[in-house]
Amino acid sequence: MISIGHFHYCFFERSETFIHHQLASLKRYRPVAISLISRNLDEFPLSNGVHYDVGLELSRPGLQFIEPFRYGSLKLAAELFKREGVALIHAHFGTWGAYALPLQKSLRVPMVVTFYGQDVSLLPKRTIWRNRFQKLWKKGDLFLVEGPHMTAELIKLGAPREKVALQRIGVPVSKIGFRPPATKSTRPPTALWAGRMVEKKGLMDALKAVGILSNKGIGLDLRVIGDGQERAKAERFVQEKGLEDKVRFLGFLDYQGYLRELKQADFLIAPSRTSSKGETEGGAPTTILEAQARGLPVVATRHADIPFILPQNYPYLANEADPADLARAIKNLFDNANHWPQIARKNRKHVERFHDLKVTTQSLEKHYDRLLTKRVR
Repeated sequence: MISIGHFHYCFFERSETFIHHQLASLKRYRPVAISLISRNLDEFPLSNGVHYDVGLELSRPGLQFIEPFRYGSLKLAAELFKREGVALIHAHFGTWGAYALPLQKSLRVPMVVTFYGQDVSLLPKRTIWRNRFQKLWKKGDLFLVEGPHMTAELIKLGAPREKVALQRIGVPVSKIGFRPPATKSTRPPTALWAGRMVEKKGLMDALKAVGILSNKGIGLDLRVIGDGQERAKAERFVQEKGLEDKVRFLGFLDYQGYLRELKQADFLIAPSRTSSKGETEGGAPTTILEAQARGLPVVATRHADIPFILPQNYPYLANEADPADLARAIKNLFDNANHWPQIARKNRKHVERFHDLKVTTQSLEKHYDRLLTKRVR
């Protein structure tokens, strides 16, 4: 079986389960994952391949490009990749694709780079990253993105159109049990928000929408999974607005804990937005895919590739950075509660067709096939 060398700063962060799903689902290729550090390997095993970390944690962002740190880490990574006989390198995030370019030269193999979000929207605002990416466009063989918005953004940054290809995010649909939501209940609906508490995830917009609905006498319970720099601000807002009985902060949960919350919720709220610094999702939150697989209606924003991963003409979308419009979309969902079972079935079919790991794995392996066949020629 041909081995593919996967490279990233860390395998596997809980906020990047989509990367683990991608590697662990490979059938025709063996993943050899190398990262500078590792986390949560007991939670995210790689039974179909092998993982190494070089034991070099960054003390601050940007340090990885300073010698001898970069030289030492890539020298060890190259030795490990050579020992495992990898035929292709797949770097995760444009950041680490740019960093790992010397590996491609050393191993003389093709390089694939998947872009996911910050690497498309925020980093290119800095000249040093635009320059690094210009080198990447020339040396890299294939750049994978999850939707048309990200495709356009990457080309705008200078990536050759012929080197950019669609690779949808996959989720383990069969492991996420489907259950249509109940149409009637005596209790207020329960919404779930999950993600890193950073501005682009729109947590503050979600909380403000809950406040708007509460002031109108519309009951809603919001359960919040995650942590991050906006948590203190979010908790302070909830206290100031008297929403303690409507919002509960759960902190970070492991993947199984997250799935349990997903199964108990009535709908997902994913109000992503462009941050004040210009950072976007690039693509779209994986939570939207997992919620659809579960059978939950989703209220989200018209942001980046979010509309692309929902069924065509999906009605429960709001303008980004607009809590009032988000509240309107939520109320619209409530007003159409009798349609929730139909929404659930349509959403599930959409994910089964386009985002099931069986489908996305075949797509990824075909990308590998084309690059390796081309190289043989």
